[in-house]
Amino acid sequence: MRTWERLRKTRDWVFREVCEGKEFKVPRNSADGYGPDICDFTMGEPQAFIAWQPMRPNEPGKILSNDPLNIAPSLTIMPTQGYIQYPEEKRFDRYDKVSRPKGMGQTLGMQFLFTIYDPGIRFPGLEASLKSDNPDMSLLKDGTESGLMTLVNWMDDLIELVLRERNVPGTDLTLDEENSVYSLYMDQSYITDRRPYYFGFVNVNWRCYANYGSDHGMQSRADKLLEG
Repeated sequence: MRTWERLRKTRDWVFREVCEGKEFKVPRNSADGYGPDICDFTMGEPQAFIAWQPMRPNEPGKILSNDPLNIAPSLTIMPTQGYIQYPEEKRFDRYDKVSRPKGMGQTLGMQFLFTIYDPGIRFPGLEASLKSDNPDMSLLKDGTESGLMTLVNWMDDLIELVLRERNVPGTDLTLDEENSVYSLYMDQSYITDRRPYYFGFVNVNWRCYANYGSDHGMQSRADKLLEG
């Protein structure tokens, strides 16, 4: 099975199981066009992307850049490092004369990046207060706890899904739970602070079959030479 097909089916499966039907906060651009308006948001269904979030121009003639309106809330699936073919020998295999199929030696790593937006809780009177000369910021409660709670609960949905199913339907991917990890998004061993955006990831390692294509190359040529 080709890598792209594995990624596409994984995205469709994950969207169906952990995205579809959910509603999270979605930012709205401020009137001046600079960033999200912390006093205004709507609710929307999270999207699922492969490799990168889409990009679109902020203004005509400007270079393309990632637009927060396009990426929050979202789940981005990115392929990471894996073995082309590494049939690991299990303990006592050699003594018990166990021969494992070499075709199962490929692995595919996937990083699931979760993006949540939570500007906090606005109390009645905040909008009128912000228009005055002395805005009362006590009417805006920081969204750290609610943002983190939403993020980790969503991450747990995926973790529980892969542990329960252990296979992506319609693919040859099977879970390698011993090499799968999760964390808040980190940069050089430090948790990144990008509030009001919250990032976390689940790194899942899958076992799969090595794809030789239509011809086995050197092995096929050697067989023909021996037959000749």
